[in-house]
Amino acid sequence: MGLIYFSWPDYLLVGIVLAVSAGIGFYYAFTGGKQKTTKEYLLADKGMHWFPVTCSLIATFESSLSLLGLPGEIYTFGTVIIYSFIFKPIGVIIAAKFYLPVFRKMGGISLYKYVRERYGRVIQMFMLVAGTFQMLMFCSLIMFGPALSISAVTGVNIWLAVISVAGVAIIYTVLGGLKAVLWTDTLQLVIMIGGIFVVLIYGIVDGNGMAEIWEANKLSGRLDFLEPAKFISIDPRVRHSIWGLAIHGIMAFAGFYGTNQMSFQRLMALRKKKSIYIVYGLTAFATCTFGILSATIGLIIFARNKHCDPLDNEEIFSKDQLYPHYVMRLMGHLPGLPGLILSAIFSASLSSLSSGMSAIAAIILQEFVKPCRPNMTDRTATIVSKIIALSMGGLLILLTFFAKNVGVGLFTTSLAIGGAFGSASFAVFTSGIFLPIVNQKGAIMGFLCGAAYSVFLGFGGLINRPYVYRYPVSTAGCNVTDVNLLTNLTSPVYDPSTWNPQSHYRTGIKTMFDFSYTWVGPSGILVSSILSIIFSYVFAKKDDPRIPKRLLSPHLLNRCCLLPKSWRDRIDFGDSDVKLGADTTSGSADTTSGSGGSHDESSLSTDNSNKLTSTHL
Repeated sequence: MGLIYFSWPDYLLVGIVLAVSAGIGFYYAFTGGKQKTTKEYLLADKGMHWFPVTCSLIATFESSLSLLGLPGEIYTFGTVIIYSFIFKPIGVIIAAKFYLPVFRKMGGISLYKYVRERYGRVIQMFMLVAGTFQMLMFCSLIMFGPALSISAVTGVNIWLAVISVAGVAIIYTVLGGLKAVLWTDTLQLVIMIGGIFVVLIYGIVDGNGMAEIWEANKLSGRLDFLEPAKFISIDPRVRHSIWGLAIHGIMAFAGFYGTNQMSFQRLMALRKKKSIYIVYGLTAFATCTFGILSATIGLIIFARNKHCDPLDNEEIFSKDQLYPHYVMRLMGHLPGLPGLILSAIFSASLSSLSSGMSAIAAIILQEFVKPCRPNMTDRTATIVSKIIALSMGGLLILLTFFAKNVGVGLFTTSLAIGGAFGSASFAVFTSGIFLPIVNQKGAIMGFLCGAAYSVFLGFGGLINRPYVYRYPVSTAGCNVTDVNLLTNLTSPVYDPSTWNPQSHYRTGIKTMFDFSYTWVGPSGILVSSILSIIFSYVFAKKDDPRIPKRLLSPHLLNRCCLLPKSWRDRIDFGDSDVKLGADTTSGSADTTSGSGGSHDESSLSTDNSNKLTSTHL
């Protein structure tokens, strides 16, 4: 069966979504402060209500990788991955409780200021390069998502689609700054939610009710989350074990929401500090909800295609095209409706892409440009930020070639890249906050070794792909033109005797590439943390500077009596938070001591310092 093309109402709806998104950028470019200061451009004047910040966080991390990739994951490999969404909100709560309060006291526009204060400039540079590369890789995959959808359902050239999506994101990010990003994300989240519910409602009705959809998936074995005993194994080669999904989900989301520049930027844009708990509480709930809804769409798609798998029938070439293919087959005869659904995928990509561009602009300005040009005026710094954001948009278009040539699913690839590059960085932030024994040289060695380990496993697994069991599909109904005859066909039935992934495990060095992506990140964090401690003891000196308590978790300080004496001796309890304050986002240079900052943040830091000093001295 050939392509089903968009009708003019579909193009009109997609065009309206793109035009309104760009229009928000123009609005904020010519209203308010007109994006003339770095504080307004990169931090939205630190005056945002919790609602748009919450919507932006949800839209940023629930990207097209999830909307496209998760239904295909469920369709192909089953529903056991749903267990991760039970544990992911725990990671969000951990980020809000233990990480972000420390970073918020730091102030500024760059999360990596903490690394410089805690460990010095050398490891900060390593992490900046790794973090920027990771963000660029994510954004290139995110941009490829809607382009893949368009090419699958309309026949439009994939590069034309890439340039269209990137162009709109560049326009409103460069012109409107973080305010435009936040409010555009809010609009796009509404579109995403609307699109998901239209597919769910229409799909359930088309599938003759959820009971029939459920039964078809149960017969095919895809409801494997109902068989938890099958996934209890602690063998890291099991692709989806409950332990692996739990640990990976918690650590991944603690990293996404706790030690990620995009999250930090939104945190610093909040008007009130206490709003963080509202923002992250709602985000945790939304994360779980989006996962369940996307998984349900995967079940609906299989029920629709149970007699004719579009992959085996060569109608599409990737499981990530299952969602847009389903939308066009189901709703292609309804003018405008496919355009609405595909606009949701556009919106998911635009929100993540614009957030990434803004975050990279903030990092490069604060950590690369300002140290080289300390006397730069704030107006010049703002212009430089816009040029950086514009340049990153162009670079991302080039990097999309990488995403186009990745021979695995978008969802799995994104998780592998996150595990490869994010684990060592997360370990550095974690050791900085909770392990006072870790010094500069220990952190550097731990980061380099942990990153090398994670990259070896993560990308090695992408190149030397392990065997993954796929649940049964059928093509018996592909050539049947009479719908009534389909009732005589049986649904694909799962045979438990075919479930034997152990027989496909490899030996030798390749056995490491059989490791599940769910264990790459957590094991990388463990390797990096352990080696950081070991090398810190090896390189320890009596005259090593003590660690200001402002750089450590208050929860650790409140229980410091439980720490080994050698660890307690590394803490400077007399340190005052006033010395740190917040970076000035109005153009002054960010020095190593981090002097400067707002009166409100300095006062808050002083109060906290007095409380801690009275507790421990």
